[in-house]
Amino acid sequence: MEVPPLLKANELVVSRGNKRILDRATMHLPAGSLTVLLGPNGAGKSTLIDVLSGWLAADAGEVVLDRCPVGSIPARERAARCAVMRQDTARPTGLNVRQSVELGRLAAGGSSEEIDQCADEMLRRMDLEPLASRDCANLSGGEWQRACFARTAAQVWNCPHPAVVLLDEPVSNLDPPHQHSLLFEARALAGEGHAVLAILHDLHLAAHHADRIILLQNGCVIREGPVKTTLHPALLTRIYGCRVEELADEVRGLRTLASFPPAR
Repeated sequence: MEVPPLLKANELVVSRGNKRILDRATMHLPAGSLTVLLGPNGAGKSTLIDVLSGWLAADAGEVVLDRCPVGSIPARERAARCAVMRQDTARPTGLNVRQSVELGRLAAGGSSEEIDQCADEMLRRMDLEPLASRDCANLSGGEWQRACFARTAAQVWNCPHPAVVLLDEPVSNLDPPHQHSLLFEARALAGEGHAVLAILHDLHLAAHHADRIILLQNGCVIREGPVKTTLHPALLTRIYGCRVEELADEVRGLRTLASFPPAR
């Protein structure tokens, strides 16, 4: 039986001019699960995260976080209950990696000792200890992405209640080992009782790491549920317009997915 949702979105509508970005999108995020949001470019994935976090108000519909409308939750409390990693975060000049991670904990509150302990743990978990004193402006794209994840995770570190963690393309700049490492950490957050949502484009990573899948197309949630019953190659082929096949991972005994160019 599925865990009751920590966050629910009902009939979300967002329009820009004559274009509807979200079209009555309805979904939920249960605590203790890593949910992966999949869909083609322009499907409305980043907009959905902006609305779920309360950063953007929908034209219609509602988002409820633990029975409270997300827009009614005070900013400080919301920072402790909903952490967001956006893909377009600018790198600050004059701020080192450790200070950036500490800002994540400061957003949710905490003593100086707690902030220090949190930064130490996040730097270790994301393999950032050698970069702790480096100016964020001098990081590579992948290093900065790992630092952003560490800062986001710091917001919910030792949180006394389940929180929502929203990750917008968290592995887009990472090499394969760090992609898996970051997603293992995202799963660890889910294991701590949080509801984690990650936008991914790699079907292989989604098949290996997700507990649940949400498929978004043209602003509509067209399928939502466990990986085994949601990631169908035929459905993904139709959504993405390229051939998707299921393959076997003989080492781990799991299935995986691969995409191939469409026939010409």
